[in-house]
Amino acid sequence: MQLCFKLIIENPSTHQVRVQIEGKKESHEKYLDFFLPRWSPGSYLMREYSRHLSLLVAQTKNGERLSLEQTETSVFRIDWDKSELKNTIDVDSFTLSYSVYCHELTVRTSHVDDSHAFLHLPTLLMGVLDHQMNYPTIELIFPPSWSRLTSGLKDISTKREIFLYGASNYDELIDSPIEIGCHETDGFQVMGVDHHLAFYGMQLPHNENIKADTKKIVEHLAGFFGALPYERYSFINHFSPGLYGGLEHANSTALHYCPTQLTNRKGYINYLALVCHEYFHTWNVKRIRPLELGPFNYLKEANTKLLWLAEGLTSLMDELFIYRMGLISLEEYLDMQKENLNRYYSIPGKKFHSLDDSSYNAWIKLYRPDENSNNSSISYYLKGGIVFFALNIMLAEKKKSINDLLNLLWRDYQENPQRGLTSSQVYKMVEEVGGSDILSKFELMTSTTQDIDLETLCKKAGLKFEWEKFETPWLGIDVDFTADRVIIKSIVLDGPAYKAGLNAGDEIIAINGMRLLKDRFNDYTKFLRVNETYQLTVARLSMILNISINVGIVPAKLKAIVAIDKKLAESVFHPSL
Repeated sequence: MQLCFKLIIENPSTHQVRVQIEGKKESHEKYLDFFLPRWSPGSYLMREYSRHLSLLVAQTKNGERLSLEQTETSVFRIDWDKSELKNTIDVDSFTLSYSVYCHELTVRTSHVDDSHAFLHLPTLLMGVLDHQMNYPTIELIFPPSWSRLTSGLKDISTKREIFLYGASNYDELIDSPIEIGCHETDGFQVMGVDHHLAFYGMQLPHNENIKADTKKIVEHLAGFFGALPYERYSFINHFSPGLYGGLEHANSTALHYCPTQLTNRKGYINYLALVCHEYFHTWNVKRIRPLELGPFNYLKEANTKLLWLAEGLTSLMDELFIYRMGLISLEEYLDMQKENLNRYYSIPGKKFHSLDDSSYNAWIKLYRPDENSNNSSISYYLKGGIVFFALNIMLAEKKKSINDLLNLLWRDYQENPQRGLTSSQVYKMVEEVGGSDILSKFELMTSTTQDIDLETLCKKAGLKFEWEKFETPWLGIDVDFTADRVIIKSIVLDGPAYKAGLNAGDEIIAINGMRLLKDRFNDYTKFLRVNETYQLTVARLSMILNISINVGIVPAKLKAIVAIDKKLAESVFHPSL
């Protein structure tokens, strides 16, 4: 089946996009089931994009209405047998049209307003169940005041004033986000391939060269893998206060970042890691992938135990690559690892949730955080990156590195481009590189909650942990403020508040009878004493309670990771030096 899509944006201030789909069914077919994806590859949560649909109409080429019925949450059936058609000529040709409300600016949703349109196509374009879509086209109609369009899609228009693009199939089509507006554009070439940069939003003055550094990232990974697996690539950047995130695509990425963070060194380093993370996904996830992540069923969860490979390995390599290409120093790289480890150490959920569990349950846990998430689960991004960090150190003892595993993974993809990976295949590659002893340790890290002695391991890489111990009072809670009122947001497992029986949602009213509002609560470390017991007055479900709490001490934190043997550390993390 070949379908022609048209996206029409007439009044951006209404946030509506009108979608028209033109096609032709086979004469023997009595109905066609159209679906709008319920989720987006790379973002593992049922987002139910059909909730933004309205004004659905199906008709023949002659303009007669066709029967259109919603049969499932995201499935809509055009039924020719149920349609009362007066004209029987060319009834197989049809147009399906509908409107989509687009007013959520994330990398996995669409956003349209007077300033621009960011079109995340799983939110907009329907597919057809049980039909392959060959060479679909998409035409974009938008206000003439918008002068820029950036996308990884192939431009097939023969007229300058018509914006017409093509793809090989439906998966490729909806894997290609589009930015339209008056955004800044730039670009560069690597290995003769065009790379486009789009910048929407405002940047504050800074001294960084985003274009040059992005090019370094592309050049480094192109050199590492030996070639570029695409014909063109687009980096779509959205800058707005508070934004952070990215989503990978086969030949593009959408990146969200807070512009104020570009003005300081640490913030800019984190931006470069984000760029590298999403760009590395061009190989790891979009090509090298878990078995369950393709071909896609857009109406059902794609549960897999291998997101620690997809995201954990990527979380290691994004920071490692920007160190290896000279964008950051070894000291800055180790500081990033310190931050990762402090986050890891502070999450009690690592005791109850393995990497396999974290991956398989991403659909109901990672993307649906709640007050107890840190106490019951661990992120496959965070722990996955740390486990591969540990694997790289273990491999270095055998004069190998994570590079050797990456080479095996990429070679396997090149030999079997249509086949995804199973856990046993990944473990076999780890064994091939590091031997059975390293495999047994690695498998324990991914499939169990056994503690990882990272400090001892890091000593083998010439690194020393410097710990910071505190004498500061600690309640073991995170709070929100409603005006001046203090509301407990979450409680640390086995911390003082947990042991005292405090709940998330409790309002702290007073301590030892003294009213406790926002300003005074923020100063509690100045007037509470460690190991003293206090009476908290709290409001819970409209009831007033008095609860005794024994104040604890702030847990020790990793102050720094220091390379006491710099040559050894460099040989582990930058083996080409």
